[in-house]
Amino acid sequence: MKNIEQELKLALDEREYNIIYEKANVVPQLQTNYYFGYPRMDNETMVRIRQKGDSFTLCYKRRMSQIESVMVSDEREQALTAQQASQLLRYGIRGEVMKQLFGVNLEDMHCLGSMDTFRAKFQLNEWTLELDKNVYCGRVDYELECEDRDVVSLSKLKNYLYYKFGVVIKPANPKVQRFREARA
Repeated sequence: MKNIEQELKLALDEREYNIIYEKANVVPQLQTNYYFGYPRMDNETMVRIRQKGDSFTLCYKRRMSQIESVMVSDEREQALTAQQASQLLRYGIRGEVMKQLFGVNLEDMHCLGSMDTFRAKFQLNEWTLELDKNVYCGRVDYELECEDRDVVSLSKLKNYLYYKFGVVIKPANPKVQRFREARA
């Protein structure tokens, strides 16, 4: 399934995360991202298997643009069984599989490792926020994501976060890019 995703992605420090988290009133849910790659894969492309509980999803994502913390991406997903996910994690993903499922040309990939994300998804005024605490390669970082088709609404959210919570507006690099840099 092809989906054009437009989302605000902000890097947060621990203080900013905690201030916003107080408003969430939800228990964060664990999701584990298993990232795949090959030596010449660029930072604009991401392939992962995301595990949420007993559910697995293969995802291809390609960043199309990023302006003022708003990222626009082509994102495609395919549900997997636990057995399919286990096979791909163990043996890698063949380029032909990516061509067949998503219509993209990639080389054969292997699993690079994983990132645990503790995601608190909640409503704040008119926005649905995803507040993430990410744990990977001995590091912890924080970010806020909000998908919206209206870029004006996302600009309004940035102003709200700045004036209401003192959030310094800093664009977040994609999770896979931070993961790859931590592995280097």
